[in-house]
Amino acid sequence: MTRLSPAIKAVALAASLVFPLTACEEAPSEPTVEAPEAPAPVTPSVPVGPTCDPDAPLDPGASMPRRLTEVEYRNTVRDLLGVELGAAVTFPPDEEALGFDNNARALQIGPLHAERYMAAAEAITAALGPDPTTLAPCAEGDDPRACAATFIEDFGRRAWRRPLSSQERARMLMLYDIGAEVEGPPYANGITLIVEAMLQSPNFLFRIERGEPDPATGLLRLDDHTIASRLSYLVWRSMPDAELMAAADAGELRTTAQIEAQAERLLADPRARDAWWTFFAQWLHLDEVDRLVRDARYYPGFGDAERAYMTRTARDFVESVAWGGDLRDLFDGRFDHPTDPATTARTGVLALPALLAVTSTPTMTNPIYRGVFVREQMLCTALPAPPPNLPVVAPDPDPSLTTRQQFAEHSDNDACRSCHRLIDPIGFGFEHFDAVGEWRTVQNGHPIDATGALSNTDVDADFYGVDGLAGLLAQSEVAHRCVATQVFRYAHGRGENDSDGCTLDTMYQRYLDAGYDFGAMIRTLVTDDSFRYRRGEAE
Repeated sequence: MTRLSPAIKAVALAASLVFPLTACEEAPSEPTVEAPEAPAPVTPSVPVGPTCDPDAPLDPGASMPRRLTEVEYRNTVRDLLGVELGAAVTFPPDEEALGFDNNARALQIGPLHAERYMAAAEAITAALGPDPTTLAPCAEGDDPRACAATFIEDFGRRAWRRPLSSQERARMLMLYDIGAEVEGPPYANGITLIVEAMLQSPNFLFRIERGEPDPATGLLRLDDHTIASRLSYLVWRSMPDAELMAAADAGELRTTAQIEAQAERLLADPRARDAWWTFFAQWLHLDEVDRLVRDARYYPGFGDAERAYMTRTARDFVESVAWGGDLRDLFDGRFDHPTDPATTARTGVLALPALLAVTSTPTMTNPIYRGVFVREQMLCTALPAPPPNLPVVAPDPDPSLTTRQQFAEHSDNDACRSCHRLIDPIGFGFEHFDAVGEWRTVQNGHPIDATGALSNTDVDADFYGVDGLAGLLAQSEVAHRCVATQVFRYAHGRGENDSDGCTLDTMYQRYLDAGYDFGAMIRTLVTDDSFRYRRGEAE
C-alpha cells in the first residue's frame, strides 16, 4: 500500500487530536514536570506515616491523568493488537519519583515523546502486515465508510478503554475520509490513519479518569470504565480485557463485591505476577541488575551470566514469599545459594546477590549505600541530602584495610555524624558479602567485622550480620507499614499525604489480619473508597 506522507499525517492528526486534551480534568497548568511529593526530612524518632482521622471527610487525594509508562505502553499494544514491540522501538526513559516509574507528576510528555509515539504508531501498523484491513474486515459490496465507522467504534472503545463520544467518532471518520483520498488503496489508507491517530491520542497515551458528581461526598464517583482501567493497570499494567470491559459496559463495577470479584480474577492470571514483579524490582532496586558493571581487576569474569543468575534467584525468592506466602519471609525467609562455603542457605531479601550487588560500587562494597537502602526502602525514612560542600565519592579500595575501616571516618566527622549514625551501623552489618554478593570471612588479611546496630525504629538493637538484621526487620511494625506505604505509592502513582492515613492503616491492618499476605493489600486498595472516587469537577 502507499504510505501516507508526513505532511498529510501531521495535518490530519493535529485536526483530530487537540480536542481530547480538554478531558484532562486536573492536568497541571504548566507543561514542566512538577516536583514529586516527598516525605518530611528525617527526625530523631521512629518513622511514622500519616495519622488516620476517622471523622475526617473522604478525600481520595490528588489525581492527575497518568501517561502510560513504557512497560504499560508495550503491554497495551500487545494486548490490543497482538504486536510485540522490539528493541528497535525506543522511548525516552520514564522519570522516576519516590522510586517508581509510574508517578503521575513525573510522567509528563515532551516533543521527543511525541516524535517517538508517532514512530511507534507507524511501526505498529507496519507490523500488522501489508493489509491493515484485517483489523477492519469489510465484505465486498459493503459501504467502506460504514465499515470504517463500525471499526472506529469497536477499536476506539478498546484502545481508549471506554466508548467514544459522537464527536470523537465523527472526527475519526473525518480522518478516514482524509486517508481514503490519498493515492493508493482508499480503505486501507483510511484505516491506517485511524489506527495511527488513535495510538497517538491522549486518550490512549494517558489514563484519563472520568466520573459523575456525588452529592454525598462532593467528589467525583469514577465511572465503570475508569474503574476497569484502574483495576487492569494496577494488577496487569495493561488494558482491560474483554470480560472486564463487558462488566464496565454493563455497569457492573459499582459495588465493592463486583470490584473485588474482578480483582480476584485478574490476580489469578499469570500476568499479575509479571506486572507486580515490576513493583518489587523497582522498590528493591533489582531492576538495576541489568546495568551492573564490575571492575575486572577485582571481579574478573563478571558478566551477563552472573547478572541473569542474580535476577532469576531474586525473582524466584520474592515471588515465592509474595504470592500466597507470609511476607515476613521476605525479611528472614531462607533460600538456597550453593556457592557459599559454609552453608547453602541465606536469610531474606537483604542477602540476595542482586540486592547486595546493586548496593555496592564497581570496585567494593559500600556500607553507606546499603544502610541508606534499609532506611529508605525498608523503613520509609526520609534522609536529608548531604551538606552541599561535602564530597560524596566512595573511596578506592585500600589493600591494607577492610571496607569498614575505610568508612569509619563518617563516625568521626562532625558534618557527617548526625546522619551517618543512622546509616553506617546498618551498612556495616552487610560486610560478610562482597560487591557481587558472595560470602567472605576475611578481607585484605583482616577478619570481617559484621556487627551492626539499628536505631530510631521500633526494634532498636545491636545485631550481627544480615541474619541478625533480617530478624529485627521481620518483627518490625515500621518495616511492615513501610511495605504498605510502598504499595500505596506504586498503586496510586503518588506519594502519601495527610488524607491517606486511614487508607494506609486499613491496608496494614488487613495485611496483618491475613497473616502478612501481600495480596491482602491489593484487595484492600481496590475496595477502598479512594479507589472509586477522585477530586475534581465534572467535565
